[in-house]
Amino acid sequence: MAAHRLSEHAFKYGGHVGTHLIIGGYDVKGPQLMSVQHDGNSYGAPYLTLGSGSLAADGIFESNFREGLERQEAIDLVVAAIKAGIIHDLGSGSNVDVCVIEKDKVWHQRSYIKGAERLYNKTEGYKFKKERVQVLEEYKHKTEVTESMQVD
Repeated sequence: MAAHRLSEHAFKYGGHVGTHLIIGGYDVKGPQLMSVQHDGNSYGAPYLTLGSGSLAADGIFESNFREGLERQEAIDLVVAAIKAGIIHDLGSGSNVDVCVIEKDKVWHQRSYIKGAERLYNKTEGYKFKKERVQVLEEYKHKTEVTESMQVD
C-alpha cells in the first residue's frame, strides 16, 4: 500500500518529485521489496539496489543470490553487496546499516560495519608537487570564536 500510494503521488507530478526509493515491508504475500521511481513507475523484486554504488552491488547479488537464504546468509550477502558499492564508488559512504523485516518485528542495526575498507585508500595521504598545482585565488578571513559559539 505504501509503495502504491507513493507511486501514485509521483506519477501525478509527472516525474517532478525527486524520489527514488526502495520500500521494504511484510504483507499477506510475505516479505516484499518495492522500488518506486520519480516518474511513478514501481516494481518488486527479491533484491533491489539503488544509488551510485548499485552496479557493483548488483554484481554481488546476481552472482550469489538464491531463494531460501537463511537470515545470517542474507545479512552477509547484503553486507557484501553494500561493501562492493562502497569500495567501487567514491560517492558512497563507509558504514553499513542492516535492517531485517519479519512478520511481527523489525530488527535494525546502525553501523553494522563501521568504515568499510576501501581498496584504493592511501594511508600516508596524497602529496602533490607545488609546481603542479596552480592556485587561482586565495581568500583569508579572520574568525574570532567567542565563548557562546563553542560547542561541548
